[in-house]
Amino acid sequence: MRLPRLFLAILCFPLAVHAHGPTPQKIDESVTLHAPPDKVWAAVREFGRPDFWNPAVAKSESSGGNAPGARRVLTLKNGESVEEALDTYDESQFEYRYRLAKENLKALPVSSYSGGLKLTAIEGGTKLTWYARAYRGDTGNEPPENLSDEAATQALKALFRAGLDHLRKQLESGK
Repeated sequence: MRLPRLFLAILCFPLAVHAHGPTPQKIDESVTLHAPPDKVWAAVREFGRPDFWNPAVAKSESSGGNAPGARRVLTLKNGESVEEALDTYDESQFEYRYRLAKENLKALPVSSYSGGLKLTAIEGGTKLTWYARAYRGDTGNEPPENLSDEAATQALKALFRAGLDHLRKQLESGK
């Protein structure tokens, strides 16, 4: 009885090894700002208005304010849009979390993601971290290069870096 099971397991093993789906990609970008957390939070606290501080976002339309369930549609510089939904918002901890509500592979090569912004007080200022966990645009076993793990990671890093670097310039120049 054991021999047939062992034989079946050996036959199926190569299929199991080659049949793998995508794994979530971790994106964590941060910036140290020479400004107190209250000042940094004032710049980024409005979930629906990243267009105020991120030049990669051409336009943002939102509903629901900062309440869980709020929605925002971000039109990126490439003219394409993504819709996101707010999951949690914690003013006292300087953090909010959100997720992709409607994918658009032309806007970002991801099939899904969840992310957030978190401020941490540090000596001399604030550390602002923008983080996400994302799945590539094509969740098949052999995605095309433009919908791969690397494409997803690079697109989100570029979006995050544009905002963080611009925010540093805004806050540290006093504008």
